[in-house]
Amino acid sequence: MTTEILRFLASIHGHLGALAAVALLHPAILLWNGRPATRGIRLSIALTTALVVAVYSMGIGLYGDYRRLVKRALFRTDVTAGFLFETKEHLAFVAVVLTLGAVLPSLLPGPENADLRRLAARLWAGAALACWTVGALGTWVQSARGF
Repeated sequence: MTTEILRFLASIHGHLGALAAVALLHPAILLWNGRPATRGIRLSIALTTALVVAVYSMGIGLYGDYRRLVKRALFRTDVTAGFLFETKEHLAFVAVVLTLGAVLPSLLPGPENADLRRLAARLWAGAALACWTVGALGTWVQSARGF
């Protein structure tokens, strides 16, 4: 893969990541008070989870070419930017884990599971925060270092 194609795919990855960061807020808001998941909320959970996993998978798919074409030059140019990019990758994993961890408690029915749905809402919010941080770090490294 050429650097131009990698830049294009990284841009798509970044835009989808921004969409995921926004989408993660939806189940967090809807489940915050512990109300049961309606069909619409279940659809939101499914689509948001699929989007987060897809964006993360795309990042994993890009990583080999990033490592080959960009990583060394990034660390040579600015070690801080290199480590921030590495931090971004770890936070992306946190976002995926929190997202996957929120799914099951979000879907539990009945009033006896309201506390678990509230916990799930906090997990969705944590995933959103991690995702927003990933986007901020990725954008900063991209714009400041021009990969």
